Amino acid sequence: MSAPIKHFYAVQEDQPAQKWLAHAQAALPAYRQWFASEGDIKRPALADCRNAMHTHMPEMVPLWERLLDLLQADDTTARLLSFYCPAVSKSGCSQAVWTRYAPTLVRNYDFVPRLCEGRVLHSAWHGTRVIASTDCLWGILDGMNEQGLSVSMSFGGKDDVFSGFGIALILRYVLEFCTTVDEAVKVLRRVPCHMAYNVTVLDAYGQVRTVEINPLCETSVATKPLAVNHQGEFELTQYAMVSNSHERHHAIMDKLCDPLCNVESFVNAFEYSPLHCTDHGHGMGTLYTAVYNPQRRAMELRWPRRQRMYQSFAHFEACDLWVELA
Repeated sequence: MSAPIKHFYAVQEDQPAQKWLAHAQAALPAYRQWFASEGDIKRPALADCRNAMHTHMPEMVPLWERLLDLLQADDTTARLLSFYCPAVSKSGCSQAVWTRYAPTLVRNYDFVPRLCEGRVLHSAWHGTRVIASTDCLWGILDGMNEQGLSVSMSFGGKDDVFSGFGIALILRYVLEFCTTVDEAVKVLRRVPCHMAYNVTVLDAYGQVRTVEINPLCETSVATKPLAVNHQGEFELTQYAMVSNSHERHHAIMDKLCDPLCNVESFVNAFEYSPLHCTDHGHGMGTLYTAVYNPQRRAMELRWPRRQRMYQSFAHFEACDLWVELA
């Protein structure tokens, strides 16, 4: 079977307008199908979504309402765009911070190719410039703001579901309104998330935290510079076994502890097994490697055969790439 071909592109739009609207209109049917996948009775009423937004992320409400106006959203789309108590979503992913000399956040995003937006957006929705790989129309998979704060997420490997927001919207909130790791951690502790996720955060001062979120347990915050698809030191869940989470954890630790390893060889390791996965048929194939350098305020996306996308706050260039996912 030939490797899937995936479209990735970069776009700049300081405020949501025609570019965002075109993207949202194209992607909305698939999101609405996902939103209804468990039955409408599973999704909260619009009043509950609005109350949750006002309670936990009030600064985001005016933007949410603007997006609803742009889309001329009906009740279903308005509830969807709140991403409060959304449908279940699981992904793979490996992420780690190279902490020597020039701290750098590196992550592999493993997911179903057709369900990945493939879009890198440079925006300034609340006056702070953000460059991020987007998800959920206005959320974030991984990204950086102009202060150098960088974030990425991975599924925590547990099936527990509770009342909370999708992690992609929470990460958007972090990059819109936080400048340091300490500020980001406060948000991640405070804003409820609907499923278990691991979030790794790096700032321009070299501070690193990995936050393990589980809606049924107290949020765990540690200085460890990596996360995969389990929580704690060793957790033998079915998802951890299927996704080779522990093997990927050991591979990252080996590189971080290797005295002969440098930042470039560390990043390169994400292009090879076990960190790089090719099981696209089961939704566990690697779609891209993202690299965030807070000191340079720059990021990079990498794919096999040396395909690259470089972007920074000093020089951001709109572009389109068609990538064969090996």
